[in-house]
Amino acid sequence: MKISIVGPGSMGCLFAAKLSAAGTDVTLVDYKAERAGRLSKQGVVVETGEKRETHAISTSADPAVVSGSDGVIFMVKAYSTRAAATRLADCVRSDAWVMTMQNGMGNAEILMAIFGAEKVLAGTTSEGATLLAEGHIRHAGSGETSIGEFDGSDSERVRELSATLNNAGINTTTTGNVRGLLWKKLLINVGINPVTALLRIKNGEILDRQSAHDILCSAVLEAEGIARAEGVDPGNLNAVELVEGVARRTAKNISSMHQDVAAGRQTEIDYICGYVVAAARKHGLRAPVNNTLRNLVAALTE
Repeated sequence: MKISIVGPGSMGCLFAAKLSAAGTDVTLVDYKAERAGRLSKQGVVVETGEKRETHAISTSADPAVVSGSDGVIFMVKAYSTRAAATRLADCVRSDAWVMTMQNGMGNAEILMAIFGAEKVLAGTTSEGATLLAEGHIRHAGSGETSIGEFDGSDSERVRELSATLNNAGINTTTTGNVRGLLWKKLLINVGINPVTALLRIKNGEILDRQSAHDILCSAVLEAEGIARAEGVDPGNLNAVELVEGVARRTAKNISSMHQDVAAGRQTEIDYICGYVVAAARKHGLRAPVNNTLRNLVAALTE
């Protein structure tokens, strides 16, 4: 299987490095030609504990590079999805799949509008990675990755991709409940990302601070209620325990939103807490905790 990964951020680099190390033909796709050239030359550096490895990975800013791929995984920020997909649209093979493996909601709908619903898969991961420098990441914690078709079918392409990811050491399962999968990931993001970004703390520190933990609980339970109002079944789970577990497994990780705020970059808050607020409004409901978190994070970079 030949895979293109769009976005050389922390997760894009992590997945590319793991897939490449396992022998998969993988290409990183950037939109900056100079950066792509540097990454192709210097490789991707992954730190895991005391271990440090450099992986030679082909990186390109030429949209045509995806034309030979069986699938394209989008790992760009949610606010960049439309631009990235539009740039690659004419080069993706007619029989190739595209998959969102991103934070936030709304990415799948954008990909469907551009590529066609039949081509789009969805995936989530709770792997933890921190971008230390360009093409240099720290793998801060392992977690489960899930992928699936939107129609709930058990397709050959999903099974093949799952096997490829598992072979690369990425613990992957398949699901027939993609909407539930995406909302489950949203609950994790709602509970961890804004709190760590506002307090400038690592994921695990939320569990050590009672007030921070209280905010996590309130935000997650509120979002879970909105998910059920949307007709989504996140599965038979204790939502707070789910998010606590991810925070524990990625305790040393600096969340992507924390990294963005520290660097003064735009965040994905409108696609996370902001999405919960918008979904609540559709049903005549309120989401005051998520609304407050959305406004606080947005104020940091406005």
